[in-house]
Amino acid sequence: MERNLLKFIWKNSRLKQVWLLFVIIASMPFYFLSLELPKQIINGPIQGRNFDAIDATQPFLRLTLPYGEAMFGREIELFGGLQLDRIEMLFALCILFMGFVFLNGWFKLYTNTYKGKLGEEVLRQLRYTLLDRVLRYRVARFRNLKGAEVASVIKDEVEPLGEFVGDAYSLPLFLGGQAITGLLFLFLQSVYFGLLTIAIVAFQIWLIPRMRRKLILLGRQRQIQARKLAGQVAETVDMAPDIHVNDMSNYTRARHYGLLQNILDIRFELYQRKFTVKYVNNLLMQFLSFLFYLIGGYFVITGRLDIGQLVAVIAAYKDLPGPIKGLIDYDQIRLMNEARYEQTIDSFRDDGLIAPELQTMPPQAVPRLEKGYDLDHVKLDDETGRTVLENVRLHIKPGDRMAIVTRGDDAARTAASVFAGALVRLVLPAAGTILLDGKAIDDHPESLTGRRIGYADGNTYFPAGTIRDNLLMVLKNRPTDESQRGSTAKRPTTAGMLNHVPPSADSEWIDYEDLGVGGKAGLDAHVARVLEVAGLTRQIQDLGLRGTVDPAKNKEFADKIVEVRHEFRENAASLGVEGIVQSFHPELYNSQATVGENLLFGTALDPAWAPNELPRNPTILAILERNGLRSAFQEMGQRIAEARIELFGDLAPDSKIFETVADVTYEEIVRLKEIVGRLKMAERQEPQRQEAAPKGKKGPQKLSDRDEVFRLAFDYCEAQSRFGVLDAETEAKILAARNDLRGEIGGMAEAPVFFHDPDRYNPTASVLDNILLGRVSSTVVDGKEKVLAAVQELVARTGISDGLLQAGLSFEMGNGGRRLSDQQRQKLHVARALLKKPDIIVFNEVLGAMDAAGRREIMTRLIDGPLQDEPDFRPGFVVVLLDDDLAERFDRVLTYSNGGFVETERKADEPQPHAIADAAK
Repeated sequence: MERNLLKFIWKNSRLKQVWLLFVIIASMPFYFLSLELPKQIINGPIQGRNFDAIDATQPFLRLTLPYGEAMFGREIELFGGLQLDRIEMLFALCILFMGFVFLNGWFKLYTNTYKGKLGEEVLRQLRYTLLDRVLRYRVARFRNLKGAEVASVIKDEVEPLGEFVGDAYSLPLFLGGQAITGLLFLFLQSVYFGLLTIAIVAFQIWLIPRMRRKLILLGRQRQIQARKLAGQVAETVDMAPDIHVNDMSNYTRARHYGLLQNILDIRFELYQRKFTVKYVNNLLMQFLSFLFYLIGGYFVITGRLDIGQLVAVIAAYKDLPGPIKGLIDYDQIRLMNEARYEQTIDSFRDDGLIAPELQTMPPQAVPRLEKGYDLDHVKLDDETGRTVLENVRLHIKPGDRMAIVTRGDDAARTAASVFAGALVRLVLPAAGTILLDGKAIDDHPESLTGRRIGYADGNTYFPAGTIRDNLLMVLKNRPTDESQRGSTAKRPTTAGMLNHVPPSADSEWIDYEDLGVGGKAGLDAHVARVLEVAGLTRQIQDLGLRGTVDPAKNKEFADKIVEVRHEFRENAASLGVEGIVQSFHPELYNSQATVGENLLFGTALDPAWAPNELPRNPTILAILERNGLRSAFQEMGQRIAEARIELFGDLAPDSKIFETVADVTYEEIVRLKEIVGRLKMAERQEPQRQEAAPKGKKGPQKLSDRDEVFRLAFDYCEAQSRFGVLDAETEAKILAARNDLRGEIGGMAEAPVFFHDPDRYNPTASVLDNILLGRVSSTVVDGKEKVLAAVQELVARTGISDGLLQAGLSFEMGNGGRRLSDQQRQKLHVARALLKKPDIIVFNEVLGAMDAAGRREIMTRLIDGPLQDEPDFRPGFVVVLLDDDLAERFDRVLTYSNGGFVETERKADEPQPHAIADAAK
């Protein structure tokens, strides 16, 4: 990368910088004229110069040929101007002055907007260049790299550079032009004022930069400390479980506070020096103002200077401190940004970057592997530099199935892991050569190794996104649109001379032809087969059951779910779930649902109608009042609170009962005791206290004790709690209130609730809730498990498995993929390696989070035939085994011994042991 900031800016924006300089130069004459006009207005029409007679006139806008007298011996008049009297001239000059004010303002508006856009464009290029370097780092570099620090540099530390880019060349010219114009004008009015100004300005230019040198060093220190803080915060987030388990929270706070204190000390010293420099700079400029008033006033009094000239000088001086101060500030900003830029470049310096041509998108399809690997006298070191393998000589054909047996030995596992990493360029050999199809593997482009070699290990990290996004990411290697392919692909850009930009991420990046599938439908079928092999199908379908589907985008699937709902109700007995699910019925109270669910009888489309907001929803409160339920709910909440206190109030904080009872915690019981105690005391003090319904005020408010008790009634379910506080009469009133509420909402322009309807799909509810449209009985042992099993059986029988799988693939995995279990994430890594149909798949101790039996089942499916519906797909395997007994299913077996591998190979005519066993069965 270019180390000089100004050269980097010029290289990436020179055409626009030239245009900006041209605009600024073009604005200078108008700025000069705006300084000259006030003098002409005062000396001309105001003081009456050249208007001695009453009807005297003067020419306005008279134009002569520049240097005409010198060239032709006489003045050459181009335009005689308009003859105006004194009043007319006053108006004309003032209007002309305002015209120049508007014009100068427009120049500033245009140049500032242009500079802002230009700065953002070059900043985009700088960030993209830094990201490009990160993508070209060797894997070993990432092991000592903190992602938060890299993100901090790219996002925050280079941000001020964008503000400087537009000013890099234009600002010194603009300010310098204004300063020179102002000084020239001062010299034309008075040589003394011009010399005096130059003397003060020269002293400023000498003094201020020397006072600011320390600011640059402090700025660098602040940048380094802020980068460390970003890294520490990221570490804290990543190791949060360890911090809590090992009681390290206080030590972590101490570490953060120490760093924050360092930043405070640096910034305080920075502010002290910064404002001291500002004070001195302003003092010098005000001292010059003092001299102007003193000396100028003396010259006017003594007749050496007329009042118009003094006013013009003061007007010009009024604008002079800005450009002078701006030039001094520019020099400081330039030095600080150059230091920031150099520090950024040093942070991203790496002499071992991957060559850019190895990441170039190929213009044609990537060929299949033919020869495979050839390892000749390869020596491999681990991350500590210790040699783990020496003199490795192997040939691995694309169709070979090779196992590496470690027998649980740490040295063998380390050696095998390093060897597997070397096959996919995660580890570079310390000596010897690794050839792939007769060419050094490090000389192959990533387009070949990334598509023809699959790899998975015990890693469980995934970026935030859906399962589908993360699964298909390995297939997005190049755009299918030929105009977008290659590193020279060009798209419209506004970044000056920059035309080398990547293709649009919104293009179609999956090459269905190369993958051997027929469009998106074929890809979906391929994904389904891969997930089945990886043991993920049922788990992703379960996620689909708990997810939501937009019927506007998938009406066919939504309609099918409604059909499954009816089939579930009709076949409940044959499915073994009769009486377990109590369906929602518009005329019946659902005893397995809460009071709030029965009242609303639907799901909220508006946050104000969410379950936790119902107790203070004005419409709900008004309907409860009309149906005589307001006081009933208040009394019910009081009895619920007292019942909970009676049952759980004497338990210890660590009682196991709190773990078995839903929605009841020790802290909640303590809080209820305090609330009930305060209410009873208030009743004794005010026995005649009248109920007052809560007002429907906007915004979050702290609930009163009565409101807290009132809220308990909405979350109460008699079938679960059995406190006996809900009788048939109250249930009937709730049903009446439900009908009242439905009528009230029906009159609204936009319904805030989607009511339960057996013939409609609810877009706000999960797929499972849409199928059940009811609540599972809390009195049936393992009721939820039985219902889920029945639903899964029905799903398989009714042919909506594929739709459910697609719904599950839309599940958001969360940051790092943490919403999925370790097992699921490891399976997903295996599925990604298989999905792209590579010629050789390298598995490095995969599925370690699974039990041995489950792992063997998946590995057996993978080795014996990855995709049953695609018999032509028979990749080679290099597998570092966690279960050594699986070695019998491989053609070649490597065993670690004395720093090397010893190979045993099954004879060509010798059947595999598992094949003999299968035949006997």
